[in-house]
Amino acid sequence: MVRAQIALVFLMLLHGTTLVLPAFASVELQQQRQDYLDATRALKKGDLDTFHALYTRLDDYILQGYLQYEFLKERISSTPIGAIRRFLDENKHAPISAQLRHIWLKHLAAAGDEETFLKEYQDRVNDRKLRCYRLKLLFASTTDAESLSDEVERLWLTHERLPAICDKVFRHWHEAGYLTRDLVWARIKLLMARNRLSHAREVANQYLNANDKVWLRRWQALHRDPAGRLLKIDYPVETELARTIVTNSVIRLAYRDPDKAMIKWQRLRQKHDALSEDEDRILRKVGIIATQQHLPSAEKWLSRVVEGSDDKELRRWHLRAILRAGDWQKAKRLIENLSESEQVDRFWLYWTARIMEQTGESAKARYLFALVATERNYYSFLAADRIGVDYTMQHRSINASPDEVMQLLKRRGIRAARELHAAGDFVTARRQWDWSLSHMDRRELKAAALIAREWGWHDRVIYTLSKSGYRHDLDLRFPLLYRPMVEANSKANNLDPSWMFGVMRQESAFVADARSPAGALGLMQLMPRVGRATGRQLKIRIRNNDAILQIENNLRLGAAFLKNMLRRYNGHQMLATAAYNAGPSRVRAWLPRSAAIDADAWVETIPFEETRDYVKNVMAYTAVYDHRLGRRPVRLCQRMPLVTPLASGAEAESACSFSQSILEPMG
Repeated sequence: MVRAQIALVFLMLLHGTTLVLPAFASVELQQQRQDYLDATRALKKGDLDTFHALYTRLDDYILQGYLQYEFLKERISSTPIGAIRRFLDENKHAPISAQLRHIWLKHLAAAGDEETFLKEYQDRVNDRKLRCYRLKLLFASTTDAESLSDEVERLWLTHERLPAICDKVFRHWHEAGYLTRDLVWARIKLLMARNRLSHAREVANQYLNANDKVWLRRWQALHRDPAGRLLKIDYPVETELARTIVTNSVIRLAYRDPDKAMIKWQRLRQKHDALSEDEDRILRKVGIIATQQHLPSAEKWLSRVVEGSDDKELRRWHLRAILRAGDWQKAKRLIENLSESEQVDRFWLYWTARIMEQTGESAKARYLFALVATERNYYSFLAADRIGVDYTMQHRSINASPDEVMQLLKRRGIRAARELHAAGDFVTARRQWDWSLSHMDRRELKAAALIAREWGWHDRVIYTLSKSGYRHDLDLRFPLLYRPMVEANSKANNLDPSWMFGVMRQESAFVADARSPAGALGLMQLMPRVGRATGRQLKIRIRNNDAILQIENNLRLGAAFLKNMLRRYNGHQMLATAAYNAGPSRVRAWLPRSAAIDADAWVETIPFEETRDYVKNVMAYTAVYDHRLGRRPVRLCQRMPLVTPLASGAEAESACSFSQSILEPMG
């Protein structure tokens, strides 16, 4: 009933505030949209007469400010200050206000208009050159350098190369006594961690004395050749700086060869007593690296760390090392030291239950599995499998009144986003929508999600709900977009459509024109190289990236690539999922070398956090899409059979045959 009322609200606003003259209002809106597009084209061509004529006709149109922005941004130097300020004030509802302010500040700095620059600068300006220009002006006009010190320190502590003007700020800061030796070394450590040796030398040459520069030369020599130089150290290492240099070099070697790094560390400790203070740091860091590389020695090293009560990351890596080794008794000892917050965390609840299950405490395991299974997430579905209960979906629709929706629809930012979307400028429309969301509370965000749904803007529905924290409207969070094409491509490639939906939901959240920083494209986030190769396999001519972005092509290519991954891993859907994200060669390297490993344990020991979370999400989303498609749910234990050793080539057994003691009804 509520959604029917909301739909009526949309009709009323589409055709004006009432339903009296819908046809006239709709025609007027269509004409405004056309005038906007024509004005945009005229401005790009330099046809200012046509532009101004169309611009004047759009006085009541919500996107007139966007036209004004496009005009002003190229003419900022000749625009009166009053006109710029008026634009900024009238367009606070849109990101173009911040964008024009940024352009204006750059102009003011270049023109040397210091007074106006300081007056118009805002703290949220995200431009280091402008931030440093402002700080330079403030240092020149104040005797209170301490009031600026915290902001300068935040700028200073980075591994990135900063604009030249920042050097003037740092010199002022240094002369005022706030750029200390410790802060200089803190910056150098960040640079060394990113392998930026020449930049580290530049910082040292500016701010370190001759003795400290010697230490940097020693560090860089070790950095270049830790294997050859670590045991040739012939200088004292008692100071904290010296120990940092040595331990960082050991850790650098560990990324190449953890076992060799640990051997050299033990010899160094025997030679230099002062290094004993760093034993825990080395054991922890090298142990984690060894866990990521699935080395048998990892658990031994991590178990020797004197664990701090708040070191939650260490405990998770220690569990991963134990899971890879398959030593459930050691896992049981590990969970005895969990903090109170960890004891109620779903990750630890599930793994505690698994450990109890494997060590003969079936009643405790059943209780914990039942507790975890009451939610809707990856671990809950796994827990439900262990005790043979149905998955809990917990669908609850958003509740927002027509009045709440009406009030949001009147907001200029929301109206602007709608018109940009209607104009086909999807990137700018998303930017405008997201800007509008930043000024909403959680209840308003829920209503905004309903607005996006009515507009068919499903990727913004998903994004908006994630901002609101509301997770229970499955219709909105897991739409069945492109269902005929997904099902047709799934059938053609003998794929599970729920799985294909799950991959798409995780990859792009249904942003059809998505382009990742790495270059992946479209709904299925295909790399151009993969898209072209798969296209050749299917005899589809892929001329350019736009062809990969095209929805029909993207789904067809993505389904074929999923099929390739599934075939490569003998129908193992979970391994194919990991390969789709990280690449087949990496997944091959992560397979066990001897004994098979439970799939849930294998996922937990994926070295990359991104891929680890990706696999968990896709598996959970696939279960949700079974529900959304009205299908009989396929249990995750069927999608996640045992992971067999690399050389076996055998099809993995289902992991759904659990011990009868676990599946017995609870008393």
